[in-house]
Amino acid sequence: MTRLRYRILFAKTEAMRWTGHLDLQRAWERLLRRAGVPIAYSEGFHPHPKIQIGAALPLGVTGENELVDIETDRACDPDSSAARLNGHAPPGIRILRIEERAEGSPGLEKVILAGEYAAAPLEGAWPADLPRRIADLLGSSELSRERRGKKYDLRPRILSLGLDGNTLRMRLSLLPEATGRPDEVLAALGADDVAAEIKRERLVLRETTPLRNPQVE
Repeated sequence: MTRLRYRILFAKTEAMRWTGHLDLQRAWERLLRRAGVPIAYSEGFHPHPKIQIGAALPLGVTGENELVDIETDRACDPDSSAARLNGHAPPGIRILRIEERAEGSPGLEKVILAGEYAAAPLEGAWPADLPRRIADLLGSSELSRERRGKKYDLRPRILSLGLDGNTLRMRLSLLPEATGRPDEVLAALGADDVAAEIKRERLVLRETTPLRNPQVE
């Protein structure tokens, strides 16, 4: 059976800020069905729709340029499909663009390198000595942290970190074996008690034929 692959660039906005990765996957399944996109399914006794969301967002974090790959049973026009999807999308999902992928092109798990995040206090400002804390963090050789009972070193997962006015910008690794999280960076800075809006502005890809918005290296 001939299958075609498409990559969808979308935004996960405020209405889905607290929607977890599995629920987002289910939302995509429902959305594709409602929009009449001929999604392909895996074979076997329990077939699953061929949908792959790239790099799960932490709860509470929005994404401006997120990616999902799908496979379909027949060809779809990217522009009209994007329009239909937006017509059926729930609050919190906005389709930006769809592009067809070449046969044999790598999946998202092989091309996503990092994510670029921006965090800003909902009210007021960061602690006055945050620049010093950032310098101390970046100067450290190791940042021992624990996630789900397992210890790991956060430091190599922080690729860049700095203040841009009142916005804390960070580029964090999203490699499967080393994923950085913005909330853990804030905790390492001792700034996790500051209520902040955190968004992932773009994904950094390894590809040579990217969608336009994600940054490519």
